[in-house]
Amino acid sequence: MADKLKAKIYMVGSTSGIEVEVDDKEKFLEEIKNLSSSNDFYLHSDDDGELALNTSLIQAIEFNDEDGNKRGVGLVSSD
Repeated sequence: MADKLKAKIYMVGSTSGIEVEVDDKEKFLEEIKNLSSSNDFYLHSDDDGELALNTSLIQAIEFNDEDGNKRGVGLVSSD
């Protein structure tokens, strides 16, 4: 997949999402699931700085391509 995806991460209790760029949707979701099951933090670095998210508080993840077209939504459960 040549095009990058933007993943908008929605946290429990928040109406706004945190946007990150990902190369591979499936790999990203697998990483989030693994971190969530171990109550670990997701660490992301980009030109704007570093971000650490408590994965147990992720409610939903929305994926968009570079043109803003939705590419499916991944839901992550903390169970």
